[in-house]
Amino acid sequence: MFDTFVKGFAEQLAGYGFEREKGARVFRRFSRDRDVFIVELQSSTHSTRTEKVFYINVALVLAPHWESHRRRLGLPVSELPREVHGIWRHRIGFTTLSGGDQWKIKDRATLVKVSKDVRRRVDETLPELLQMLDRDTLFVDAAERFRGRAWQVRAWLLAEKGPSEELERLLSSGEPGAVRVIREYLANSYGTSELLRTRPQLRHESDSGSDQTRRATDAGPAVQGRVAEDNVVQVLKRISGYIGYVYDDLDEAALTGALDDTNDESADAWFRYPLMGMPPLLVHLAQSPGSAVVSVHIEGTMGQVLTTRIEALLDLP
Repeated sequence: MFDTFVKGFAEQLAGYGFEREKGARVFRRFSRDRDVFIVELQSSTHSTRTEKVFYINVALVLAPHWESHRRRLGLPVSELPREVHGIWRHRIGFTTLSGGDQWKIKDRATLVKVSKDVRRRVDETLPELLQMLDRDTLFVDAAERFRGRAWQVRAWLLAEKGPSEELERLLSSGEPGAVRVIREYLANSYGTSELLRTRPQLRHESDSGSDQTRRATDAGPAVQGRVAEDNVVQVLKRISGYIGYVYDDLDEAALTGALDDTNDESADAWFRYPLMGMPPLLVHLAQSPGSAVVSVHIEGTMGQVLTTRIEALLDLP
C-alpha cells in the first residue's frame, strides 16, 4: 500500500517539475542556477509490520553550499545532494509546515485518506516554497523565511560571484564555523581568501561615476516614486535588506545633508547613491522644492518581485 502511495506522490511531484531519483524516494527540482529543492520521504522507526509511518521532508540546497560540501568530502561531480544537505529544512505535515508531521498508513482506508490529505497539503505548500528557487525572491524574503540564517543564504550567493566588500561585511559578523567554510570555498574557487575590506568610495557621483555604478545605471528602467523626507532612511534600509546590502551608520552619515542642494526639477541637481547588493542598485534622490517630499529614482536589474516590493515602499506617505 505504501508503494501505491509513493507512485501517486511521484506523479503529483512530476507535475511540479520534480524528477525522482532511481531506486529512491527522493525527488529534486533544479533551478537555472543549479539550486535544488528536494522532497524526500523518510520512513520512521515507529513503523510496524501492519502500519507504515513516514515523514515528508523538504529542503533547499544552494548550489555553492553543496559544491563546497562536495569538495570537502571528495565526492564526485555526479553526486547529487540529499535533503540533509539543505541550508533550509522542514517537513510537510497535515496541519502546518513542520506541524503534525507524522503520516501513517495501515489499511486501504488510511491509504485513501492520507493520499488525499498529502495531495492537498502539497498543493497548498509547494507553490510558495518553490519560489525559493527564484534568487530574486530568495533575497527579498530571506530575513522573513530564514531569520537567523538569512545572512548565510546571502553570503553563499555572494560568495558564488567571488570576493566582494559586501560579502566581507556579512562574514565579519557571522557565526565562525559557517564563516570558515565560506572562506574555504572562496579560496578554492578564486585562489584567495582575502576579501575587500574597505567601504565603497562612491557616495555622490558625477556622470563619470564608477564601473559598478554604471552597471547598475545601464541595467534597465528605473522604479520611480516619492517619499516623505523623514522616511528616506527607512526606505533605503528596507531596500538594502531586499538585496542583501548591510546598511549601517556609515551610510546614514553619507546621507546627512546630502539632499540640501538637490532639486527634482533640475536634471543636474540629484544625489546619487549606490547600494551594492544583489542586484546592485543606484538610487537617485532629490527634494521637491517647497515641500517635505523627496523624489526617488532607482535603477538596476530588478526582477518583478523586487520591483513590486520597491514600488510599494515608494508609496509611503
